[in-house]
Amino acid sequence: FPRHEKATIVLGAAVDDLFKMRDFPLAIKTGHRLLAEYPDADAAIRRGTWMVVAHASYEIEQFHEAELAYIETLRLTAQNDSSREKLVDNLAASVYKQGEQARAKEEYKVAVNHFLRIAQLAPASKIRPAAEYDAAAVLIQIMELDQAAGVLLSFRKNYPGHELQHDVTKKIAFVYKELERFIPAAQEFERVAVEAKDEELIREAMLTAAELYEKA
Repeated sequence: FPRHEKATIVLGAAVDDLFKMRDFPLAIKTGHRLLAEYPDADAAIRRGTWMVVAHASYEIEQFHEAELAYIETLRLTAQNDSSREKLVDNLAASVYKQGEQARAKEEYKVAVNHFLRIAQLAPASKIRPAAEYDAAAVLIQIMELDQAAGVLLSFRKNYPGHELQHDVTKKIAFVYKELERFIPAAQEFERVAVEAKDEELIREAMLTAAELYEKA
């Protein structure tokens, strides 16, 4: 092997070993060293290094760094590679975690932005529906109701049969009521009643629908 190829192989093995030893900060540092010093290294070595950097960054909750590393990993991953689906989900998870961190710090608009970014970065991710539901919940919390309605209606359209659909109906009903869009709100409360199994909830929803029709 040429000298630089030997160096990349040795460093790549060191990165893998450090990750297995759970020395995540040193695995990240060594990985970045390899990538910076040997930008023309074999694509398989660069892909493996970026993957370790991504996984290690996620483990120590450096989710922005994990996102960037997963993007690089995917860039070096063939479209038909069997690992691609899992990597896409990992990318989405790193963005979702940034949303959770922002929400915990009460940076609500930042949180919404992260939750909704998943649709562009990882549209096929399994995490996307939950992220968009959480975005809508945060928007309702900060009373950005028009945007919340848009997110919720998109959820209804994009994920028919999803387990959160009933909760989405209740949220749409609430949002329309708060916006004083009485006819659509009444129709949504009727839908709540149709979807509900609890007799008390059915009665309450039908009563609310009737009151809203009267207001309209």
